[in-house]
Amino acid sequence: MLEKQNKIIIIDNIPGQLEILGKSFFENGLGCRTFEYDIAYDEPLEKVRIAFFDINLTEKAVDANYDTDDQILENNSAVFNDLAIAINQYISKNNGPYVLIFWTANSRIVEAFKLYMRNPDRGFSDTASPILIDCIDKTPFVDGNGEQVNLSDRILELLNSNEKIKFLFDFEENAKKSGENTLDRIYDILPKNDVWGESSQLFENLDKVLSKVAASTLGFEHARENPKKAIYEGLLPILNYEFLNNESNVNWNDIVAQLHQAQKPNEIVSPDINIQHKVNALYHIEEYNEQTKDTRGCLIEIDKTNSDLIASFGINNYDVWFNDLVPIDDKATRKALRNNSKMIALEFSAACDYSNKKNRINKYILGVVTDHFEIDTFLNKTRRSESSYHIGGCCFQHNDTNHNIWLNLNYVFGTFENDTRFGKPLFILKKEIMDMLGNKYASHISRIGITSL
Repeated sequence: MLEKQNKIIIIDNIPGQLEILGKSFFENGLGCRTFEYDIAYDEPLEKVRIAFFDINLTEKAVDANYDTDDQILENNSAVFNDLAIAINQYISKNNGPYVLIFWTANSRIVEAFKLYMRNPDRGFSDTASPILIDCIDKTPFVDGNGEQVNLSDRILELLNSNEKIKFLFDFEENAKKSGENTLDRIYDILPKNDVWGESSQLFENLDKVLSKVAASTLGFEHARENPKKAIYEGLLPILNYEFLNNESNVNWNDIVAQLHQAQKPNEIVSPDINIQHKVNALYHIEEYNEQTKDTRGCLIEIDKTNSDLIASFGINNYDVWFNDLVPIDDKATRKALRNNSKMIALEFSAACDYSNKKNRINKYILGVVTDHFEIDTFLNKTRRSESSYHIGGCCFQHNDTNHNIWLNLNYVFGTFENDTRFGKPLFILKKEIMDMLGNKYASHISRIGITSL
């Protein structure tokens, strides 16, 4: 579906200049959207990557003829206020990374404007923050008496001067190219049996190819229920190949300097532990959304306060069972974690059985979800049961809360998704980490031990 592209936007209050500036991109095959500034505009844009703003959008004009940034700020607060309002009018607070360029010959206003925006009392703290702010004098582009300058070339020069900013645009562009190349590769393998200008046979062949891909990837029944997911997952290997093999002039050692400089893996650290937890969730958790409780990887809450329900799983006392699964010597820490924990059942049928929707009793494993705690400090590893499995060996952040997931590999049972003991689903673990669990469980049940006395 074709949609309006917001990648490059230009906001100015002079229509004639907008037309000239926009042509600088159009003539080079680059799309942009031009906006004559409207104080009543109220549809902030998303996915903006380059935004041009005229400094003087109203009758107020900026004056940078002062000695210090503080003086510029003090004498231009009204202009800066209008500019801040305009940025929030045209760029969504959830926009993502973008470059902000002001039309001005005096770059000194940038630092003063930053000071203005950084004052929380002004009410602009949640404004989308640009990854780069720069200035370009628009006079050479709109002055018909002088030599014409190519604006798009000037922008490319600006972006290529910063390796990290170049990476952000390179990443997005290569993702787009990967989709284009994947589409072309599929088109190239299809028989071209139609006469020129007709396409009925082409789309029939495309239907057959994509249907086969979908059924082979997600399983016949699942593909019929969710063809979009089945087709996209089936095309991922081609997309991945195209993405990895697209040309790039990015200096990757500059992008991942920590990786380049580190001598050992443990020298590579996240900027914040919560970021690592978010990354873990990004890779391994998907939201529960119209799936069913028999979806592979579905994590379902169980009411731990219902003693009869707990007993139906062969557990006489939840506290004792929890303490064995997550052994902690410090009483206060153990009690806090246990009280805040959630008992869960995790669906972990074999991938092939799930994909092919074979008739079966769904396999679930019992466990708990706990708040994050310092495992190396508090967990008594010598008392930890061999059946206790900390899934992924990591912490996940879901709904702004950090979670550890602990499974008891000895508590596996079969039932159906409508089991009345089940509560609400929390989220779904993705295929890769479920495959890891499958390998762990297979190793657990096949371990060698004493079988007789």
